[in-house]
Amino acid sequence: MAGLTAFPMTNLSTPLNFARGPAMPNRLMLAPLTNCQSHDDGTLSDDEFTWLTKRAQGGFGLTMTCAAYVAQSGKAFPGQLGVASDDHLPGLARLASALHAAGSSSSVQLHHGGYRADASMNGGEVISPYADPKFDSRAMTTAEVEAMIQAFI
Repeated sequence: MAGLTAFPMTNLSTPLNFARGPAMPNRLMLAPLTNCQSHDDGTLSDDEFTWLTKRAQGGFGLTMTCAAYVAQSGKAFPGQLGVASDDHLPGLARLASALHAAGSSSSVQLHHGGYRADASMNGGEVISPYADPKFDSRAMTTAEVEAMIQAFI
């Protein structure tokens, strides 16, 4: 293996520190899995709450939610978690508290389905950065792009 640089192995149980925010207690992270367990209105269900908190109790240093839509126009699949409304906050706060109590850091995967959003679920037309006849989407206006930036913020 001449020419390869050796990288020191990091113990997976070593905390991971960041410039801002809390350290992760270890380096094990739950990837954001699409589990379709939320209620139709995007609020967190007890099933999804239990599934995620069990991951944290199992030792993940970071437990991340599935793709959570930031705007109703971006809802892409049934049972998708939402972060687009104040109605979503109680379940998200409950989840974050439970994950932290289990010793895990928490994170939400922010998402907008774009041309893969489902108009039958999002109550309107499909919008994306550009028009795509294959998905029957129209291009977003500049104002919609600016609003979407704010939705992600």
